[in-house]
Amino acid sequence: MSYYAEKYFFEDETTIEANQRLAEGKLVLDWFDVDAEKVRVVPSDFNRGLTYDDCNVGGYGWDAIPENIRRNYSMAARGSVLVPGLPDLGYTLNRKSEVWSNNCAELYEESKSRRWAPAVDIDWEAVRANPLSPPCTHAMRQLCTALLEIALGILEFPGRWVFWINQEFLELKSLHCAQMIDQARHVEVFRKRAMTIGGLGRASVAIEQAVKELISADTYTSGSLSVFLMLNSIVLGLFRTASSASSVDAKMFRLCMQDTARQIAYATGQLRFFLGEHPAKSLVLHEHLDQTEHVMVGILAAPELLEPLIVLAGGGTSAAQVSAGRDKVLAMHRGVIGEYLERLASVGLERRGRTRLEKVFS
Repeated sequence: MSYYAEKYFFEDETTIEANQRLAEGKLVLDWFDVDAEKVRVVPSDFNRGLTYDDCNVGGYGWDAIPENIRRNYSMAARGSVLVPGLPDLGYTLNRKSEVWSNNCAELYEESKSRRWAPAVDIDWEAVRANPLSPPCTHAMRQLCTALLEIALGILEFPGRWVFWINQEFLELKSLHCAQMIDQARHVEVFRKRAMTIGGLGRASVAIEQAVKELISADTYTSGSLSVFLMLNSIVLGLFRTASSASSVDAKMFRLCMQDTARQIAYATGQLRFFLGEHPAKSLVLHEHLDQTEHVMVGILAAPELLEPLIVLAGGGTSAAQVSAGRDKVLAMHRGVIGEYLERLASVGLERRGRTRLEKVFS
């Protein structure tokens, strides 16, 4: 163990005496008169229910969080009365501009309202009753294997950082937990889809090395940029193309798209908030992109991902089908890069000709 409570409660006389008084029904009730801010919140829309946005009031709201958190490093929730002796959890992300996005609470609420379960929300009977052609079956198995690898990597990112984010940012921490659940759903659905048609395919060295580079970013903000915006721009394009390639799998990919879109929405909001507070740091993020954008090429060109997508998009492996699939996938590549660069520009990271991506995918 790396931390020990200040008291050993088995042998602490004060604790033992307090338990005895409680057993006798002698209550202290000193928490009755706690000097906390008094509020009464109600839903702004009773059909929608009580949301975090309805609770953004006074000292309980995220609007009251200062840029630098200096007084609470414990598990005490924002708005509660702090007392001496609360443990310091060692949070390292204590600046609002490093992690916050004004859409955190909204995205968390949306993630709950649009949750889905692969076990019952995918029509597995329709999948069984409408088999793909043999070439497309092999391609779907391999595509699901590659998407599984990517989903597992994305799942790791919020898991790596959520402990280090100050508890004051509770809506963001809740959103990160929802993001991990979203990725767990993707892992589940792609694994199950592959196993309905024979099992998984081959792992990809290129994909895994690329994803590892992105999730290993030195700072939270650069990691959010790499994983939630850059990598998910690829993933969103993959889902969109795959959803149009197979009618029986369209719903699966569309549901995954909505989860991915939320992560991109958080990343754009977080980066916009960060650069609004620290505009000069755009140079640092540009340099980070200069170093990491090559992984987009590695992922999009990985044979374990590229080839099955071409087969599915074209409907088979004949020369004509491969040609048709290739054209669709090349169009997807250009679309992914174009949308990615537009997202960068929207948060204040115009590339000004620095990127090499447009030349590679022209």
